[in-house]
Amino acid sequence: MNVRKRQARLQKIAQQIDAETLLSPEDRDFLVRALVDISNGVDAETALKVKAKRGERKGSHARDMKIVMQYVHGFIAVAIAPQKEGGMGLTLKDAVELVHKNWPGLPSKATIIRYWNNVRKSQSQEFTIKTD
Repeated sequence: MNVRKRQARLQKIAQQIDAETLLSPEDRDFLVRALVDISNGVDAETALKVKAKRGERKGSHARDMKIVMQYVHGFIAVAIAPQKEGGMGLTLKDAVELVHKNWPGLPSKATIIRYWNNVRKSQSQEFTIKTD
């Protein structure tokens, strides 16, 4: 289970406690063990199993940027597609320039190109947008 799923589990437990509903036996045992470990000096992130591994991000900015980059990749795919296929016929450099100019808060242009090249190689589904 990755750190985001463990965070979601903790949030669900907190909501159940706040609503004064009964916890499942697994959630109750998990919470009891974690609190005992914390009281014995174990790091809270480790005890609650939300300590991020190397390279793993757990903040909301990283989660939001992952979603934004999916939209950026879709736009780039359509922007570089030939016009006769419904695209804009732009070069990759021009498409990234357009995205970077109109979408604040994105990584650098070089980073966007690197991400695109990684996605392009692993992408199994074609992006299509139907024109009006």
